[in-house]
Amino acid sequence: MPRLAWTDLANTPGTAFLIVGELAPCFAGGRREDDPFDSARLRFAANLIVRTCSHLKLKGPFAVQPSREGNSLMIQCVVAESEDFVRLGEVTGGREIEASLWCGQRHFLLDNTTHDALLAIAGQPDGRGAGRRARAASREAEEQRLRWGQD
Repeated sequence: MPRLAWTDLANTPGTAFLIVGELAPCFAGGRREDDPFDSARLRFAANLIVRTCSHLKLKGPFAVQPSREGNSLMIQCVVAESEDFVRLGEVTGGREIEASLWCGQRHFLLDNTTHDALLAIAGQPDGRGAGRRARAASREAEEQRLRWGQD
């Protein structure tokens, strides 16, 4: 099923299920001094969850969003089908918690062990586009520099 925008599913919590993964301090190499907001680790974790959902071939739509709550880094995943909620719960090893607004809610710790389990399903990230995007940005910056130099 397709990935939807976060607001499409999260705005109707009474008809959806929430799975929250909290990033362990050691996840993805730990906090980096050059990234004070841990954006790279959050993006890496969000991409991992999206790939996991895609490879599990969920029956219903899903949405994924990174979040910062206090000092915690979290990845939130909303699914519309109870079967998908159960499957993701089994894969992440999370525990079910009380869901006041949601049909169901689970919480798990995204540490290196969970990362390995999810990576076995999701596979390695596709890095083919990263080099192409970087070259295009570099080319555009060079063209911009030359334009300014010609005036």
